[in-house]
Amino acid sequence: MREACWTCRNRTIQCDQSCFPCLKCKKAGLECRDKKPLRWVQGVAIRGRMRGYMYKETPTNRGALLSAHFRPKRDRRGSHQLQLTLQDPRMQNLDPLSRYYIDYYSQRICRLYILHDSDSNPFRGLLAYALEDVPLLRSIIALAARHLANTGYSFDQSYKNDVVVPTSRFTDTTLDALRFKTQAITALRKRLTRPHQEPVKTDTMMATILLFIFLELLESGLDGWNVHLKGARALVHLYQSLRGKTYSNCGSGEIGQEISTFITRQFSLIETLGASLSQSNPLIEDFCSTSYILSPGQESIVRSFLGCPEFILRSIQFFSSQRQLAAESPHNTAHAQDTLAMIEVTGNFNSLEWASGFKQQHSSPVSPYTAEIENLYMLGEAYKTAALLYGRQVLGPESATAESNELVLQLLGLIDALKTQDTLFKCLLWPTFFAGLHCLERDQQGLVHDCLKRIWDLTACLNAISASNILKDYWERTRLSGAQSHCVGLDRRWLLI
Repeated sequence: MREACWTCRNRTIQCDQSCFPCLKCKKAGLECRDKKPLRWVQGVAIRGRMRGYMYKETPTNRGALLSAHFRPKRDRRGSHQLQLTLQDPRMQNLDPLSRYYIDYYSQRICRLYILHDSDSNPFRGLLAYALEDVPLLRSIIALAARHLANTGYSFDQSYKNDVVVPTSRFTDTTLDALRFKTQAITALRKRLTRPHQEPVKTDTMMATILLFIFLELLESGLDGWNVHLKGARALVHLYQSLRGKTYSNCGSGEIGQEISTFITRQFSLIETLGASLSQSNPLIEDFCSTSYILSPGQESIVRSFLGCPEFILRSIQFFSSQRQLAAESPHNTAHAQDTLAMIEVTGNFNSLEWASGFKQQHSSPVSPYTAEIENLYMLGEAYKTAALLYGRQVLGPESATAESNELVLQLLGLIDALKTQDTLFKCLLWPTFFAGLHCLERDQQGLVHDCLKRIWDLTACLNAISASNILKDYWERTRLSGAQSHCVGLDRRWLLI
């Protein structure tokens, strides 16, 4: 015989205990329950003085709340490595909020700033070193908090003075990002100004500065990144003066050589593409030293940030330098001749050979090898075509020819063809922006706008919104004036990558 059901006991009648549900509950049309059901109420207690009382959310317990509502999707690739990292005993010394943001960084940020996520992702590799380095740890947490806060923005967010107005619905997360960013900057300053208390760790400091730059991309991509880059350059000069070595060999050994080389590459890439849009364009020389640059095809696909061919980066650097030289000596025709020669060399670059030689350490059962090579080819062609447009802009307005128009159509076609390839498409902000500078027709401008919105959806980086706002203003000025300027240098320092 069964025990009396809770429903009958609660009604103070005798249960027949014959079956489940019992006959009396069936006859009464009630739900027959074995046990007393849970009751959810507002507050921490059902009755008494604590009835209805609710504790205020604090930074300490917010990590548990965020975990319940915004738990990021776990990536199947490399999940075992992630679990080992997050189960590190040193993690237990951190508060729940910090642990949550570290988890968010590992799951979301690490795959955002890399072409292909993998077990050897250098951004995820920084976690092991961050647990022993306060500035690096705080910068990681600030980056994660900023990205989560950005998911509360919309692409059509209002802006003022080239800066997006902060109206994110994740107000507390925005405050977290500001607080952790302040803590990271304070910790880094302490290490630099008090070396007797905080030993100087060159590698981890460079990694921290790199994450600060990526934080600027999330916040707007305006100006601040250049300040951090100058700090990194000053640190390189300081180390070289103390050790008399090139930066490629200046690592202090606290970070693996592969990660250290990767960090150096990113500084070179950022300085090259950032200088391409700046009105004031000092000659690039520090991070673009050939002492560490690998030959084309040697960089692994799982250690590539944008998937831009190394040769194309060097072409863009050359065009930026020629633009500066032309501004200083406008009557010297040698600069134009050198630029034309470089445009020809860049046009002969074989993107298919580059894509085929790109080390394939990433594989996917749903993406055949040939399809991946084709997509990489289109990515390389997109950067190559944008670089050719940039080179023609350096020559001046008179270089706008029918060939330039063909390049624009080709670039728009490549960008549109990659729209379904999320992993590659998120890398196309710089080429998409340059395509937008040449779009006169409404349908082309609409395509560029949709592509920028797609990049925003994939990255939640506010510099995508910044790029859209710059182009909207440029298109409006062009419409009113009736002349297209193809501006090369913007009035502010923008990093649109």
